[in-house]
Amino acid sequence: MLEKGFSVPELLNPALPPSISWFPLPPGWFVLGGVFLIVLIIFGLFRLARWRRNVWRREALAALQQLHSADSWLELIKRILLMHHPRSQISHTLSPEQLLQHVEIDADLRQQLSTKYCQPDNQLETNQNARLQTQLKHWLEKLPYV
Repeated sequence: MLEKGFSVPELLNPALPPSISWFPLPPGWFVLGGVFLIVLIIFGLFRLARWRRNVWRREALAALQQLHSADSWLELIKRILLMHHPRSQISHTLSPEQLLQHVEIDADLRQQLSTKYCQPDNQLETNQNARLQTQLKHWLEKLPYV
């Protein structure tokens, strides 16, 4: 037990060393910041490359909004197919039927495009144009990114 006159030292508030400053930063933080910056630049370059490779998709989506004749629809479809298939495979297609085998559209639209190809009256009806626009848009969105 404690005797009279004996004082207990202040144990509740011990003397602490001075706090460590955050500045100047240790070299490890500079290395970590440099690695993070390099990873961020590489990620940005990959995104830029993907964006540039898919310019054709954005142009095709913009071209879908215009009204086309049967010939111009087939020309647009052929340009899109050239991005995904070897040129030797697509350039050998002589008839619209062969070209439209790769496209997911209704059979009646496929038949209309084939019969009106290179004809004097090659305009599609308004409702056929609208259906073809929506079906080509869905087909274009399902194509894989190059």
